[in-house]
Amino acid sequence: MSQSARQPGEDGIPSFDRRFFKSDQVISRIGHGSLGGKAQGLVAANRMLASHFSDGGPEGISVGVPRLVVIATDVFDAFMERNDLYEVALSDLPDDRLAMAFQEATLPTEILGDLRGLIEGVRSPLALRSSSLLEDALYRPFAGVYETKMIPNNQPGSDARFQKLVEAIKFVYASTFLHGARAYRQVIGEPDRNEKMAVMIQEVVGERHGDRFYPHLSGVCRSHNYYPSGRSRPDQGVVNLALGLGKTIVDGGV
Repeated sequence: MSQSARQPGEDGIPSFDRRFFKSDQVISRIGHGSLGGKAQGLVAANRMLASHFSDGGPEGISVGVPRLVVIATDVFDAFMERNDLYEVALSDLPDDRLAMAFQEATLPTEILGDLRGLIEGVRSPLALRSSSLLEDALYRPFAGVYETKMIPNNQPGSDARFQKLVEAIKFVYASTFLHGARAYRQVIGEPDRNEKMAVMIQEVVGERHGDRFYPHLSGVCRSHNYYPSGRSRPDQGVVNLALGLGKTIVDGGV
């Protein structure tokens, strides 16, 4: 990375430390562009939790944001421009062919060292999550529009783990231009070229039991409950909580 890319961004988020789990930075960045809406929300949540739980959480409970590094939007810009991908991205190609074109492209070489350093030190599952400029706006929800890619990250060799990480990043980038995402932006009146994608690489919090890894909890929290029941009030908010990765919540299960 260049020296300018190594400096903290205007949001105060430090540059990525290749020690990842051993670093004292819970949230860090690769690149110097925007972190995107989803990552900025987690930055705000992390700061709020730190202020409320400055002395730690309840006994036996860790309160905080799962450790993550954000690949900022300037890396997405470089990826698109260096591989001449906008013509493909804005074409009428089927989603599978568009995704393949992104997989055949190359990530900017200046971030590969950081990605390699991360994957060599981490063997637990990772979630590759979208964090676009337009995501998580209050009156323009993008939930489910872009893709998240989970990788087990359990291959014995670092080369194989690195390859899966790179493929997942490209997959999230490609989801910016899949037909469903483009159709949604058209409905809300946002030009395709206004959107830029940052990618969060986030630890999956859980425990191993034998040869399986079990995530602890997933949830969706809403500060305002538009459908209160019983004695609850709208301003009390609501939380949907489930064991595991949250498929139960997304699918509307119990």
